[in-house]
Amino acid sequence: MRIGLVTFLLLCATLAAIIVAGCTQSPQTTTQATEQPTATATVTAMSTTAADTVKIGTTSLGNVLTDSKGLTLYYFITDVPGTGTSTCYSAANCSQYWPIFSPASVIVSPPLSASDFTTFTRTDGTMQAAYDGHPLYYFVKDANPGDVNGENVLHTWFVAKPDYAVMIASTPALGEFLTDADGRTLYVFVKDVLGGSTCTGACLTKWPAFSTSSFVVPSILKTSDFSMLTRSDGVRQVAYLGRPLYYYSGDTGPGMTTGSGFAGNWYVANITGFLPAATPTPTTVPITTAPTMNPYSSGY
Repeated sequence: MRIGLVTFLLLCATLAAIIVAGCTQSPQTTTQATEQPTATATVTAMSTTAADTVKIGTTSLGNVLTDSKGLTLYYFITDVPGTGTSTCYSAANCSQYWPIFSPASVIVSPPLSASDFTTFTRTDGTMQAAYDGHPLYYFVKDANPGDVNGENVLHTWFVAKPDYAVMIASTPALGEFLTDADGRTLYVFVKDVLGGSTCTGACLTKWPAFSTSSFVVPSILKTSDFSMLTRSDGVRQVAYLGRPLYYYSGDTGPGMTTGSGFAGNWYVANITGFLPAATPTPTTVPITTAPTMNPYSSGY
């Protein structure tokens, strides 16, 4: 009986120790990978200092570039990015409404990078700042931080954003067409079918597919008009209104449109989505002569 009692007591003690250990042990955790849905990119983790001359401001149009006081900065689609030139000089209908942005120096905090900003000397001798090659301007009717009254004025002025995926350029000959954020022209192929590409092999080498991880675009465009295609070769490609978008390897810099009309099959991606045969004659707003009616007198 004594041996049985002792054994019983030892078993009880052992069981108690196991229960206590089980209650105090940390539970194991597992991490399950989840696929993030495709969404419009936003600039986060913004930081600023008192010395910053360019900042990121939050507006009704999303994140935009601003000056040190929070006033919105704009770009002009007739300017050719990366060339160090501006097409806004006429006081009658441009320069008096769109003062140039000309800080003494460009000082920024992450996520902005000073290397994305440049300055150039205008033909009138003044200095102007540019972002990704696009000259920057104010709009005279923006009085307070967050104002974006210059957006889409005359369909040629748009807020400068730090995260555009697609932008708009314009020339008298080609009208308004799509570019990437650096101003490189995007093209469409006449032989493509809607929602699919017929450009493969050597063709794709000469005409690389355009791809992006987000669809931040000027307000005149609809993000719903852009889609992502997975080609038969596995390459991801952006389509606009169902038409796949390409670069041209012969364009060696932003603003170049040497691929337009190539072999009668390649054209700049007009924002209307029409191919050249169905594209109306492009109309542009003159910038060197005064309009018959001042477009800024009301409505903006």
